[in-house]
Amino acid sequence: MNRPDPDPPAPSRPRLAAPPSARAALASSFLVFAVAFGIAQLQLFGSRGVSYDAGLVVYVAGEAALLGLVVVAARAEGRSLRDYGFVVRGPVGSALLFSSLLVLAFLVVEIYPGFLFGFGRLPALSVVDFGFALLSAPIVALGQEGLFRGYLFRKLTRAVPLAPSMVLSAAFFAVVTTNFFSLPLLGEVAGGEYLFGTTVGNFVLGLILALQFYKTRWSLVGPVATRTGILWATTLLPVAANFTNWETAFAALVLAYGVLFALVAFGLKEPRLQAHHYVGETFGPRRLRFRERARNRREVRGGVVLLGLMGVALVGATQLAPAVLGASPPLLAIATGSMVPTFHRGTLVVLEHATPAQIHVGTIIAFHVSCLPAPTVHRVYRIVSGGASPVYLTKGDANPSPDPCTVPYADVIGRVVAIVPYLGLFVLDPLLDVGAVVLIIVAALLLPRKER
Repeated sequence: MNRPDPDPPAPSRPRLAAPPSARAALASSFLVFAVAFGIAQLQLFGSRGVSYDAGLVVYVAGEAALLGLVVVAARAEGRSLRDYGFVVRGPVGSALLFSSLLVLAFLVVEIYPGFLFGFGRLPALSVVDFGFALLSAPIVALGQEGLFRGYLFRKLTRAVPLAPSMVLSAAFFAVVTTNFFSLPLLGEVAGGEYLFGTTVGNFVLGLILALQFYKTRWSLVGPVATRTGILWATTLLPVAANFTNWETAFAALVLAYGVLFALVAFGLKEPRLQAHHYVGETFGPRRLRFRERARNRREVRGGVVLLGLMGVALVGATQLAPAVLGASPPLLAIATGSMVPTFHRGTLVVLEHATPAQIHVGTIIAFHVSCLPAPTVHRVYRIVSGGASPVYLTKGDANPSPDPCTVPYADVIGRVVAIVPYLGLFVLDPLLDVGAVVLIIVAALLLPRKER
């Protein structure tokens, strides 16, 4: 008698891949960043010594390679591109409309200084170059946003909190988009201008796009549209505002990005569940939410009081410095390039009272004489007469000849005892102070909230 076959074993369920650990997520993020940096450097190396049109093709090919890097990394992890932002969530029209608003705000803030400083006409693009810029911008935007926001930022949030992930991914974006081949050739001054205008600017832009990516429920539609619009605005417009110096141009760029950050921070509201998971917002009845708001108001008041105390301390130090150093004013900002390479424009110099015995040929002094319109910092070129009230002939290190008039000791403010590079730019250009405040506000908004 044949026995019936036993019941076949139940089919085993496919095992789901375990989520990667924080250490593995960080390791893969840094590995992908290293490969992207290598691609960027090969792209820059390949564009050297070729024609302008060929250089553009190499540039777009490098950006497309970044997108290919995302595809390869996702395949290697067994994940779908949907996990890294290549998905549409919500109405596409609303996302594109909000991105158009951001681009319009960027244009308004960038163009408005032209009414103060005048406008300049940019070289007209040929039909081929115009069409190439028009068609290549979406490819560049998709490659950059797919890598730095879609993959790296999303990956980092699985390992570290939201705000550090945002900062780190923006730093990756700024580093990869910096031309390190040409940086050593620019020199100290032009190199500093390039780092501020390109590296720092792209870092702030990366923060904005990362915040937009997060607030649109991890969809790349908005960031890609915003990045495409900004690329079009910066390459296709026939006019631009004339700026008197690079600091003003940088301050205007920071202000434009500050407006965009405010629009994204306050104009988009992420889903409550997502905010609870990533930011630590708590659910609860109205009474608990009221307590939370009251606690937030106390924190804001504490911050205002702290800023006030810092302001009082700064004013007190400014008033106390002349008594300590004996020079009035004790600080001066270098406004010209007459002392290059010793001092560059924007250097802040600290002055100390000096007796005649402390001033020799070669000493750098600050003075104010009638033949020069403002306090000047130059080197003593020759001592014309000695005694208790000597007279000096001064000369800037970069000037071919001495100053047009001599400097009596009574007109000497003090001698230079210390310098702070670049800090004097905030004295020379008040608009840069506004830009710095915007950066501080952006950094404050990125501070992670306390877990409750």
